[in-house]
Amino acid sequence: MKVCPVCSTDYGDDVKFCPRDGQTLRSATPAADLVGQVVADRYHVMKKLGEGGMGQVYLAEHVKMGRRSAIKVMNPSMVHDPDAIARFNREASSASRISHPNVCAIYDFGETSDGLIFLAMEFIEGEPLTDLLERQGALPVARAANIFLQTADALQAAHDLGIVHRDLKPDNIMLTKGRGSADTVKVVDFGIAKAIGGDDSGQKVTKTGLVMGTPEFMSPEQLSGDKVDGRSDLYSLALVFFRMLSGKLPFEATTVQETMIKRLTDEPARLTEARPDLSFPPGLQPVFDTALARTPAERYQTVAKFAADVAAVTGRPVARSVPPTEAKTELIDTPTIRTAAPPARRKRPILAVAVTLVVILASGGAWMVLSGGSKAPPPQPSVAPDTAKQTAGGHNGHETRPGGATQLQTGIDPSQAGKILDGLIESPPAVVIDSAAKVFFTAGVKKGDKAFAACLVAQAQQALGKRSRAVQWANRGLEINPQLSSCQNVVRGGGS
Repeated sequence: MKVCPVCSTDYGDDVKFCPRDGQTLRSATPAADLVGQVVADRYHVMKKLGEGGMGQVYLAEHVKMGRRSAIKVMNPSMVHDPDAIARFNREASSASRISHPNVCAIYDFGETSDGLIFLAMEFIEGEPLTDLLERQGALPVARAANIFLQTADALQAAHDLGIVHRDLKPDNIMLTKGRGSADTVKVVDFGIAKAIGGDDSGQKVTKTGLVMGTPEFMSPEQLSGDKVDGRSDLYSLALVFFRMLSGKLPFEATTVQETMIKRLTDEPARLTEARPDLSFPPGLQPVFDTALARTPAERYQTVAKFAADVAAVTGRPVARSVPPTEAKTELIDTPTIRTAAPPARRKRPILAVAVTLVVILASGGAWMVLSGGSKAPPPQPSVAPDTAKQTAGGHNGHETRPGGATQLQTGIDPSQAGKILDGLIESPPAVVIDSAAKVFFTAGVKKGDKAFAACLVAQAQQALGKRSRAVQWANRGLEINPQLSSCQNVVRGGGS
């Protein structure tokens, strides 16, 4: 029995086309095992690899080229569903445009004369990241960073072409063994990928009203059904990375619904809260603070920038196959901190602040956005940083909590610290946070300059509405000089 995918009229097996609309008829019965058959006159099916809701996956060999492929065949029961067919088409058209060593290659796509819809792709001999995590739990930092950086490079390649994956999760990150038994990543399943700038204003929704994707690894905007771009994939990647490092997710609950609500209302757990028994690089938490910011504008604006910070903090080389790009990034303006006159550095910095707090209404409540720091090149106060993302409580991905300041080689000449700080008085809060925090963590900087730097960061955080971070930095300044009235005011919740 065959059926027309347009008018749903049933026909006998001997009929190939619907006489009403000319559509190729498709089988109305469950798929037969294709092992031993030749699909589309060119793929000899060798064995069945698996089966899912969309269809079956087989190992096949091209009859002329001898190349092995994984053949995904759509279930006949779904060939009448235009959404399912669109997803199949989307996976073929999206992934086939991406030529990248860490993206599963698409070789062929089509429909056979008897209505069988298939997709031929690279055969990956490996396992999904999910299996590795279930077997080992948390991964060593070096291994997790290696997997992360390859995945990030694959996503950036997709984003450079205007393609958003929208369903990044451990299941869709395949691992094979490369040289020296190192993990090689292959990102798969672009089935719900979307081209940036398409005519849909929000997320694709199924007929049952569910947003397409995997809620466990969705960004807040995707959970809310809002329009997404590459920063949504970036958020999902941060969740995957957090899971690799800690064996847990930063938002955990007993049900999927509770997890979704937490992601829309709560702050993510810190690495040390998720796994107090493990040790992490000191600058890694601020990187997560930025990547997991609730609103896209507060995050890193590209996966490439996110990856650069992770590479710097973990000491891994950045896996870049193409130069980083900000071409598709739309940055937001950052408020400026201004004063009538420069402050006396070693007495008390006085900053007259004019800032607009960003409040986003969603799920019936208000979200106060938070973010973290980033890793930038050696500081030059006159150079504007990635202002849309550097509006948070760390610096350069090298922040520690109060009382545990880490001394780093930041490229700053300690003797020039005072001049750098004086030059920040009329700078935007993001610039103040980034540059002053660098000064604070630089080895060899005088105590007076360190205290002044901490107060500058505290006041910039306060200007951006980041109360807890402001207090943390104010306390850092007070640990060095308990008499700093400007830091005392921040702790008390007053102005500067």
